Amino acid sequence: MLMLPSTLQPEPLPTCGPLLLAYPLLRKQSKCDSVLRLIPAKHTATRLEQAKVDAWFAQFDVNHSGVLEREQLSKLLEHLTGTSPDRVTMEFLMQKAIAIDTTGDGKPDTSGISRASAEAVVAKYAHYVEQKEVLQSIFTDFDTNHSGRLERGQLRALLLKVSPGKEVADSDVDYVLNMCNDDSKGSIARDELLPAVATWRHLAESSDACDSSSCVIC
Repeated sequence: MLMLPSTLQPEPLPTCGPLLLAYPLLRKQSKCDSVLRLIPAKHTATRLEQAKVDAWFAQFDVNHSGVLEREQLSKLLEHLTGTSPDRVTMEFLMQKAIAIDTTGDGKPDTSGISRASAEAVVAKYAHYVEQKEVLQSIFTDFDTNHSGRLERGQLRALLLKVSPGKEVADSDVDYVLNMCNDDSKGSIARDELLPAVATWRHLAESSDACDSSSCVIC
């Protein structure tokens, strides 16, 4: 048998345990990094994302329900961003919640954010936090009567500001108010601004998609 010189002998691959750690910790494992480079980039990204979500659930899904319930999600978001979400923002984020049965009787007894939705919800809140200071300044600019609330005309002007070139119909303003005004006063409070802007942007994007496909019902 032909033997290669020792300098040309292939080195054994280092062993790497299951990817159960969040991404920042995983990066520090230099031995594992050499193995990960052998995995296609797409598969590596998927496994790292899954590991990150697994770490979140291991720490915050304390009752092992398989979903992040409202309080658990709030603690996760505060842990990741350093900012605790207010009630209105939590209501908006929990629209992605699913109802599940944890007792086995066939009846849903709790609801929360699933593993499949967790990363998108966290990303959405992180985006909110980044925009919050800017939006609060905009709120002050459009609260021209200093009432602490944006009335219909003020809200419409603000929506035009955040989405230049988009038409804001009366029905759009009604929709945003119905979705985000929690106290039925027909105006937007300062803590309702983030979900109000997010709702409007989603509505505008849905309208663009509908227009591009020439659909009749949006």
